[in-house]
Parts: sequence; C-alpha cells; structure tokens
Amino acid sequence: MIVFAVTVLPLLLVQLAIPGRASAFAETTPEVAYLVVPYSVAAILFIACIQVALLAVWRLLWLSGDGRLRTRVGMRCVDVIIACAAIATGLCIVVLVHMVGYVPSNGGTAGLFIWPAIIGGLVSIALLVRWRRRLASDVVRTASADRADEPGAS
Repeated sequence: MIVFAVTVLPLLLVQLAIPGRASAFAETTPEVAYLVVPYSVAAILFIACIQVALLAVWRLLWLSGDGRLRTRVGMRCVDVIIACAAIATGLCIVVLVHMVGYVPSNGGTAGLFIWPAIIGGLVSIALLVRWRRRLASDVVRTASADRADEPGAS
C-alpha cells in the first residue's frame, strides 16, 4: 500500500495542479492561451496512462508473489500496460506534430522534451510486446501441462 501511495498519489496531485498551472501560463503568454485546454487534457490523459500502467505493474507484482504471473490474468495486465504505453506515446506524437505544424515558433524548446518520451514509449512498447509473446507461450505451455496432469487425460 505504501508503494501505491508513493507512486500513484503524487501523480494525482500533479493532475490536479495542471489546470491552475496552465491558466497561469496562459496569462503570461497570451499568444498560445488557446492551447491551454487541449494541452492540459493531453497532459492529464498522459498522466492517467502512467497511473493505470502503474496499477497494472502493481497487480503483476502481486501475481508474481502468488506464483500466478504466467496466467491469463498476468497477460491481461501486460496488455493494459502496452495499451497505456501506446496511448501515452500517441498523445506525445499528436502534441509534437501539432506544436511543429501549428504553434507559433514551432513550440519552441518544448518539442525537444517530447522526443525522449516518444522514443522511450516506442522502445517500451516493443519490449513489452516481446515480453507478452513470451508470456503467452508460457501460458499455453502451462495450460497444456495442466491438462496433461488431469485425471483421464491421455
């Protein structure tokens, strides 16, 4: 429970602070004030993806402690993490394309900070998909072994 409080709750506080910080930013830079709402929504959704992925990782840790990591429940958790990574990476790509194409001064240096998130997201997705494939083969192998151990199986 402490791990949950240390990881997810601070992100919730950041989510709650985003609208106020964005409003303050809009007052100091009125030329991009029209972007406050869409970029705030994108940031809140990005953080929500992180929170959901952390909950799925937490569930995976519980499953591994119970020896149930290589089950369909474990695969569903990995699927949730992959979906969260894909959505968060997609949000970063959309924001970067919008900044470069439609924002005055091409988004300035903010675009430079989005590239690591995109690259990290794509690499994470690739690794997670690879892990999911391996986990799926383990689940099938375990299910086959369980069926072979059942009474009456030949």
